[in-house]
Amino acid sequence: MAHIANKVDAKDKKLFEVFSGQRYKIDIFQREYRWQRTHIESLISDLTTSFLKSYNEGDSIEECNSYDCYYMGPIVLCEGDKGDLSIVDGQQRLTSLTLLLIYIYHQQKALGIDENVSADIDQYIYVKKGGKKTLVLDIESRNTIIKNLIDNPSTLLYENNCNQSESNQNIINRYEDICTLFPNEIRTKDVLPVFAEWLMHKIVLVEVRAYNTENAYTIFETMNNRGLTLNPTEILKGYLLSKIVENHDEFETKAEEANTFWINRIHLIKNTTEYSESDLDFFRAWLRAKYAETQRAKKIDSENEDFELIGTQFHSWVKNNSKKIGLQKPEDYYYFIRSDFDFYSSIYLQIHHFKYHYEVNQEYLYINAPYTIADSLSFPLLLSPVSKIDNEEEIEKKIKTVSRYIDCFTNIRMLQNRTITQSSIRNNLYELVKKIRNNDTDSLLATLQADYNGLISSSDIYSSLQYMNNSGYYHYFYARIMYYLDSTNDFKSYLRNRKHDSYVLTRVFPMEDFGNQFDEPTLYAYFNSVANYTLLRRSELGDYPEGGGVSEIISFLRNRQPLLTPEIETDSAMEFILTQEERLKILSKKIWAFNR
Repeated sequence: MAHIANKVDAKDKKLFEVFSGQRYKIDIFQREYRWQRTHIESLISDLTTSFLKSYNEGDSIEECNSYDCYYMGPIVLCEGDKGDLSIVDGQQRLTSLTLLLIYIYHQQKALGIDENVSADIDQYIYVKKGGKKTLVLDIESRNTIIKNLIDNPSTLLYENNCNQSESNQNIINRYEDICTLFPNEIRTKDVLPVFAEWLMHKIVLVEVRAYNTENAYTIFETMNNRGLTLNPTEILKGYLLSKIVENHDEFETKAEEANTFWINRIHLIKNTTEYSESDLDFFRAWLRAKYAETQRAKKIDSENEDFELIGTQFHSWVKNNSKKIGLQKPEDYYYFIRSDFDFYSSIYLQIHHFKYHYEVNQEYLYINAPYTIADSLSFPLLLSPVSKIDNEEEIEKKIKTVSRYIDCFTNIRMLQNRTITQSSIRNNLYELVKKIRNNDTDSLLATLQADYNGLISSSDIYSSLQYMNNSGYYHYFYARIMYYLDSTNDFKSYLRNRKHDSYVLTRVFPMEDFGNQFDEPTLYAYFNSVANYTLLRRSELGDYPEGGGVSEIISFLRNRQPLLTPEIETDSAMEFILTQEERLKILSKKIWAFNR
């Protein structure tokens, strides 16, 4: 009989089974938690979209039993001699799902959801086993941060986290992303319990369990290097190349040339973006930008249309819509690769470069990148007006115009206290993609100006500063204010980072400085107002006169942050906040004026 160490088990497991009664660790040589905003964005979009396909308004938790499952792929575990489980592959997803559970845990409390229908998240975050209670993901270097997110996330998010490890900083940032990106239509008293039930009982992973480290890593390497199926990009390439040579032997040389070009360009896209699925993102953005016409109706049980189908199976969409794209003769398929693909992938790479490297004429992409709408929305918008007949100057102007609009759109919606989650804005933005498709520069500006005017007339842009209470945006907002007042520094130097002299979001006045002349809702509104925060150098925090009184605090701030502190002589915290709010409103209107 074979020794158990050579045994391998594989079985489907629902998410609640993965997180129930188990304790997981990762080995010291495992990589850090490295998911970025785009990964969390994709996860939330995929999960919530799948859930909403099954959910009907008014559904109760019991009706989850009939909902479709969502398959998340395999996780690879290694079981030790004492029954302990090491995660060999899957820690990025399991960590991210843990953060989502923590978010749901807090939202259930915030919404006042009855205990009879709320999910018992605690049992999926903690485990009591072997005489001790620990986190299910029991990773010593991360436990303090995770526990802080569970116990008091708002305090943690406002604190200085510059000394955190890469994993811990990413954990904090991704939790902030979940808070920003989670759809409003699910974050309600009626829908959230149903979503939580679906998440735990309809999310399915394949658990592959080995009983020695060598076997576990052999399985991991096999899945990642040798056993993968073709991805949509490779399937699309095969289809296009087959059409070049179909019944035309003289096109075989052209097909070989197109194949070589395709391989090299996909390699360039992946290497430049440093993201293994960036080729998929490019094709989705390009095809939506230039060809998609229809969207799924908002009615229940509506079928996916162009924009949705491109997102899920763009290779099939191209095959089924070849005439719409203009693909009929072998030479059409050849030039689709050698001309269209070449041109728009080059523009895509330019845009990606501008997002992460400051260029004088494309500054909006750079300064908006840390806090913006989903790439699945922004890239189609940016590519849509660009045409192959445009010269370099026209291309540059179009990209700058659209990026300026995206900057205004993102921040004005935040200042209106409105969400920028993908599900809440995609219908309108996909319609805008069609409106600006192949526009000349004047038409593009006019179309976006009209859309901007509608945006600012929809509500009072800056009346909600007291009610935002969004720590992730607060820091970014003040970074934009400071950069507008002094652009001699690199914008990203104002953002949160690990450097000793970095900026830290700091609350100005404690609750007691507001006195007791206000009712509780008013008091909390001003206490949590964006105007009751500022950015300070990390090196200055030790000197902050907390508890020293209003006048002393204002004097301290004016000496260290004269650009951010209003000129006002007062010993009233409320008067200071009101003055600061008005100043922030004036500056915001200047910064996010699309027609300047």
